[in-house]
Amino acid sequence: MHIHSTTYGQALRRAIIGAKSRVWISTYVTALNFKKKSCPVHILFILLQKQLEKGVDVRVLIDHPRPHKPNYHVIQFMIRRLKTWGIPFWIAPLETTCHGKVILIDDKRAFVGSHNLAKSSFNNPLELSLEISSKKTIREISEWFTNSFDNPRFEYYPPGEYEISDIYP
Repeated sequence: MHIHSTTYGQALRRAIIGAKSRVWISTYVTALNFKKKSCPVHILFILLQKQLEKGVDVRVLIDHPRPHKPNYHVIQFMIRRLKTWGIPFWIAPLETTCHGKVILIDDKRAFVGSHNLAKSSFNNPLELSLEISSKKTIREISEWFTNSFDNPRFEYYPPGEYEISDIYP
């Protein structure tokens, strides 16, 4: 097990690059500037797109956008980006909050902790995430993801052609 604070972004990037079979992500806030090539979160999503093209099973689980919540606009932006990039994603049921910050890489490691997928989170020395390689814990995390993806209350958006307006609803 490794503990990450400001090293989280670099460790996650290395893990995504090394992924052979899957990268499954559960995130609450994803903030990126897709017009800035140096944005660390944008770089991660470029890497995810490349892994998807290689046949890696990339999936994202996100919170349900609620207009009264502070993450509403960020989630709406992310939905548009995921559709554009062809990354399959699931939206949590309205009556729940998808607050978990978990990333599963193959059947080898997982990142679990307080880091959102945001530059500010990557640079914050008070954020803390664990990089775990325990087979038992990895299996349990995999089961948690599988149960979420298989749950019919989650809205599934497969890769495909979507009408994407200039502004989100």
